[in-house]
Amino acid sequence: MLAFCMLPFSCIKDHKVEHFIIDKSASAMEWKGYLKDGSGNNGTIKVTGRLFAAEPGMITGGQISFPLSSLININLPTDELKQQLIHHLQSRDFFDMATYPHIRFDIISMVPDKDISHTYHVAGELIMLGKSNPVSFPVKIKLQGERLEVTGETGIDRTLWGMNYASDESAPDGMYVKPGIDVQFKVVALRKVH
Repeated sequence: MLAFCMLPFSCIKDHKVEHFIIDKSASAMEWKGYLKDGSGNNGTIKVTGRLFAAEPGMITGGQISFPLSSLININLPTDELKQQLIHHLQSRDFFDMATYPHIRFDIISMVPDKDISHTYHVAGELIMLGKSNPVSFPVKIKLQGERLEVTGETGIDRTLWGMNYASDESAPDGMYVKPGIDVQFKVVALRKVH
C-alpha cells in the first residue's frame, strides 16, 4: 500500500498546500496469500486517494484507499474458481466488505534513507475491519515532470486486525491459511491543477 508521499521535489509554490491525485488507471497493488504447503493465490486491488504537500520538497500526509470491490484473482484457472475465491475474501471470514468496503492507509511520515538513493521509509496507519495498526516499509520514488511513481513491497500479518479465519496452524493442509499477506505496489500520482 503505499507511500507515494515522498516528494523530495519542489512541487509546491508559495508554501500553499497542494494535492497529488492517484491515477487509478496507472496504479495497482498485487497481493499474495499462502497455504501451509507454500502454495497460494494472488491477484490485484485498485488504489485510489491523494497526497498532501505543505512546502517545497515535503509531503506531509495523505490517504490511500483500496476498494474491496476491486479485488481480482489472477492465478486460478477458471472464472468460476476466481469468483469463488474473491467472494470468500470479501465475506465476513476475511475482509467483510459489506461492513468495511475499503482498506485505508493514512500516511504519517516519510523519511529519506541516508544510504540508498531515491529510497524512503514511510510510516502510517493501516485500517482494516475497523481496526488500525501501525505499519512501515521502504519505497522507491521517481519523478518525471508532474508524474510521481512510487514502488515498493511489504508484508502484513492479517491476524493483527482480527482476521483469524483458517489461522490455526495445527489444521490440516487446505484448512490453514498463513497469516502473512505479501504485497507489491506501483502507484502513480499526478499534481492536481487548481
